Amino acid sequence: MSFNIFVSYSTKDLPQVELLRQQLQGTPISVFVAEHSVQPSEELAPKISSAILECDLFVLLWSPNAKKSDWVPQEIGRATALNKSILPLVLTENIALPGFLQGLKYLAIHTNPTESLAKAREIILEAYSTKTKHELQLREQKEKKDKDALALMGIGAFLLWAFSK
Repeated sequence: MSFNIFVSYSTKDLPQVELLRQQLQGTPISVFVAEHSVQPSEELAPKISSAILECDLFVLLWSPNAKKSDWVPQEIGRATALNKSILPLVLTENIALPGFLQGLKYLAIHTNPTESLAKAREIILEAYSTKTKHELQLREQKEKKDKDALALMGIGAFLLWAFSK
């Protein structure tokens, strides 16, 4: 089962992005970071748009740099339009989340980066676990439906045979 994260950030905050990536190494989480996930000569916009569409969790690294970015506000807009789950990580003190995200609880990375990034990892792994459990339940429900349908088909075939005699 795949679990995809899209990380929205300013390239000026790339060191913090790398710390987050390190936290997620060794997990089954796929992390989209444009800096590493888009190859030279590839078009950014379609790759980013597709990655946001396919992500299970949108992680925002919010800072004055992100606020000034041309890309980050557009990525936030796309994620909110798609009703994506958003985990805001605030990198600096005294900066409010943008418009539609102001009601979300965020992790203040600036207060204790190590502890906050460990908490972010915990939240992400919990979201992965929840998705895994949900997909397992759906698979079990489908298998039960398939078994029930087969049983009904068997009964129908038997009745058809019995009435033809």
